[in-house]
Amino acid sequence: MKKITLTNMKTELIKLNKNFFLMMTLLLSLTVIISSCGDDDEPEMMMETADPSTVIANFSAQVDADNSLTYAFTNSSVVNGITDRSFTSSWNFGGDGTSTDESPSHTFSDEGTYEVTLTVTASDGEVGTASETIEVTAPKNRYAVITDLKDDDTGELRLAVDSIATGRLTFMYRVAEGPVDMDIKDGFINVAGSSTTGDFSLVEVRLKDNAPHEFREGASDETIAAASFPEGMPNVWVPIEISWAADGVGTPTYSVVIGDQTIITDAVSTTNGGDGDVEGHLAATIDGAANFQWKYNSNSSVNDGFYHVDDIVIYSSDSGSEVEVFADDFQGRVAGDDLNPEINVDSPYHENSSDATVGEDQ
Repeated sequence: MKKITLTNMKTELIKLNKNFFLMMTLLLSLTVIISSCGDDDEPEMMMETADPSTVIANFSAQVDADNSLTYAFTNSSVVNGITDRSFTSSWNFGGDGTSTDESPSHTFSDEGTYEVTLTVTASDGEVGTASETIEVTAPKNRYAVITDLKDDDTGELRLAVDSIATGRLTFMYRVAEGPVDMDIKDGFINVAGSSTTGDFSLVEVRLKDNAPHEFREGASDETIAAASFPEGMPNVWVPIEISWAADGVGTPTYSVVIGDQTIITDAVSTTNGGDGDVEGHLAATIDGAANFQWKYNSNSSVNDGFYHVDDIVIYSSDSGSEVEVFADDFQGRVAGDDLNPEINVDSPYHENSSDATVGEDQ
């Protein structure tokens, strides 16, 4: 056993004090270091704020070739500065409607000046706008132009459909003088069955200029006497409606309205060719109407006038309710195009159409 002396105790106490002093010094140093590190590192531990995106809104506008009220808008906007470059679009068509499509098409309600504004919003909420003033003009009206510039036929627009027992035809017409000072000649509307021979027509009306219109085919003496036709006027659009009803047994009946005037109601179709044509007329018309002819002038002369036809609609009630069988307002056609399908494959009209083209008001 080690003998403890006063000298030994003093030595051990000195060692203990040195160790305690070293420990306190170390602890103090660590405290200072930790505090210093915390102060220095704090800015580095904070979240950095990303820069916002750059949004450039831009678009172009293209008017539709067939309707000057309709425009196609192409959105060429871009977003830069962020990974997600997608964006949403909001269109204001100058108070004439809105859209959220990226590149919409819009038909304006009327001609006028419209300030179209595109607002683009990026995925981070940044917004860009672009505006353009659009001068919208009313569409030019298009229609069929029937002339007679050949001396061996009649200018004609002809349409053939499946036979309609009970139906209705509506259209607009206008006659006008050409560039040469010549008289306007007669226009015709012929509603026929399986044959377009005049004596076998269901009904044909002669449309005159500065004189009362009249029947040409299909009307008896009694019908002619009972009818009351208005006088034709040049350069004026006039609506015409012809309806008919066939029962598959006897000859059909028809009604004619020109403008707001009823010409005849439920007249019995007849032949003007005499007793020898009665059987042929019945056979051609017994099932109703299948051929429609808009004709101008005659087979033996030429004329510089024009017969304009527009907004053709043919209806059938054979199913029990009236349905539209054919319609043409000519707006989707190209001015100057020939309406003979042998020349223009896009034409729905009969190959016997002659001197019939698409016209356009200036």
